[in-house]
Amino acid sequence: MSFELVACNLGAFVTALMGVFGLLAPRRAAEFISIKPVGDNGISEIRATYGGLFLALGVLCLFSQTPTFFIAAGVAWVGAACGRLFSIFLDKNNDARNFGGLCLELVVGLLLLAPPYI
Repeated sequence: MSFELVACNLGAFVTALMGVFGLLAPRRAAEFISIKPVGDNGISEIRATYGGLFLALGVLCLFSQTPTFFIAAGVAWVGAACGRLFSIFLDKNNDARNFGGLCLELVVGLLLLAPPYI
């Protein structure tokens, strides 16, 4: 297996692992990402978005090994990083955790976009 494919699969694995975290430990996941779910619907939202969505995206990449899915997942992660960068400048959020989130999103996104897929 090439280095590039290992990188893409590592990004997909991290995506799926974060999905498992959101699905099985939604309160801890919410605390980790600095949000507060409101009631049972808030917990359901964490399980759905940070759990099921991330898990499905990562598993799809891992099982399909299709460049299109790696690219879509990578673009989604880089899009999240761009949104966070926008927040750093627009909201003046210079918190260390925010920069950590930016780094994580960029690294996972770039892993998923590793050549030869870009």
